[in-house]
Amino acid sequence: PSDSAIAAAPQDKVTVRVSATDGRSWISAKDHNGRMLFDGLLKQGESKTFQDSSKINLVLGDAGAIDLFVNGKKIEDDFQPGAVERLTYTKGDPQAG
Repeated sequence: PSDSAIAAAPQDKVTVRVSATDGRSWISAKDHNGRMLFDGLLKQGESKTFQDSSKINLVLGDAGAIDLFVNGKKIEDDFQPGAVERLTYTKGDPQAG
């Protein structure tokens, strides 16, 4: 999907886009039922988009290499290079404030 498709993310779903901007990272993504959506290596410059009706569970193997967009908004967390992050996003994320 293009960036404009992400900006117009449906309100009744959660949409998570993971981009490997600063290197490569192992990614695991599961839907609300625990079903594996993706489990593998994202090379630098690649991105994946995941969508679910209620939540997406992510594990980032090198969170510092990743740019995360949730429901069309960039997540501005200060992930450290090499850090493993376990994250869950829902259709209401990111919360304002």
